[in-house]
Amino acid sequence: MKASKISRRGFLKSVGAVAAGATLGGFPAILRSAPKEIPVGAVHPLTGLVAEAGQMSVWGLELAVETINRGGGIKSMGGAQLKLLVADSESKNEVGAMAAEKLIRSEIVCLTGAFQSGVTMAISKVTDRHRMPFVVDVATADQITQQGFQYTFRIFPTISRLLETGLEGIVEVTKTKPIKNPIIFHISEFTGKAVTDAFVPLIEKKNVGWKISKVMTYPENTMGLASEISELKTLKPDALFVVARERDAIMMVQEMYKQKLDVDGIFGLVASGFADPGFHKEKLSDYVFNACPWHDEVHPFAKKVGEEYEKRFKKPFNMNGAASYDAILVMADALERAGSTDKDALQKALKATKLEQKTMIGKAIEFDEKGDNKGAGAALMQLQQGKSTVVYPPFAATAKAVYPVPPWSQRG
Repeated sequence: MKASKISRRGFLKSVGAVAAGATLGGFPAILRSAPKEIPVGAVHPLTGLVAEAGQMSVWGLELAVETINRGGGIKSMGGAQLKLLVADSESKNEVGAMAAEKLIRSEIVCLTGAFQSGVTMAISKVTDRHRMPFVVDVATADQITQQGFQYTFRIFPTISRLLETGLEGIVEVTKTKPIKNPIIFHISEFTGKAVTDAFVPLIEKKNVGWKISKVMTYPENTMGLASEISELKTLKPDALFVVARERDAIMMVQEMYKQKLDVDGIFGLVASGFADPGFHKEKLSDYVFNACPWHDEVHPFAKKVGEEYEKRFKKPFNMNGAASYDAILVMADALERAGSTDKDALQKALKATKLEQKTMIGKAIEFDEKGDNKGAGAALMQLQQGKSTVVYPPFAATAKAVYPVPPWSQRG
């Protein structure tokens, strides 16, 4: 089943077992009182610079909806089937907010999304105003759940949790050659600034012995990084801490190779671009590290979901698809326990969530008073031969870290 999609100027196309008479403006009263299907919405970037990552998230949503429906739907509501309606945020905060408004008017009972933290923040304001439960699948900025929103619940780890785990991992893998002259290099976008603002005081708090010599930014829509890499070369860093999207990450390693800027390690800080398949295909991306959430590659349930995803969509299963898959599991679990599509009943059920069966690394999904997942996990990954491998923490590691990394003269 493919999800319905809404663009800024587009329209909904119902998919699956759609009841006769359902329209964009709403569903017949009989469906609201005794639903045979339950519409749930999603907002993700399906066009623009991060469209591939957004599509991978939507595939995770689609697969989970199909699995729930094949398993008998929401049994407490007579086997009601989930119906997924998807809207494109176009990677723009205001478009994402408008898309959420449109989905809410179409009578969805719950919403998920939105990949980018700025878009997610904008949507949270809309959903809280409408008292619409919002299960955030992918978005990291701590600020999202610090606004007092009552209807926002986040599965993904916060930047703070990701950075703490990432910092522990970086310190561990660099013990053989401690970092002395690190530089932060990040995209001039909400996440880039939020990560930097959290990471700098964290390394001071943890007293790891580093001092960031410079923080450099590059434009969000840059067409090249030659001048930035040239400046970095003059500063002679031994480590780069990076926040980048896929396209920029590829440009960065290509330009570093071209200018022969060698560093002991490139460490992504919640760098979504480092986790995307397009970056993995770039041979120069090998040995790059990334502190990020990841799917469980060992647990039988998660492993099976990953195999189904890759067979169906011909793309590697990663954190985008996994977190979105888990968002649907959380929605379905809450709907099952609520036995109702009433928004307040669903909010109450979400607050009481304790979901053990999931695909992401971490403990059971439970939400704290702010709506953050207390069980959210994270890992320090390293690309080795085009595959993301867990190198920290030890209990989840699937490979040993390579550090310092080979110079460009021995690669390419």
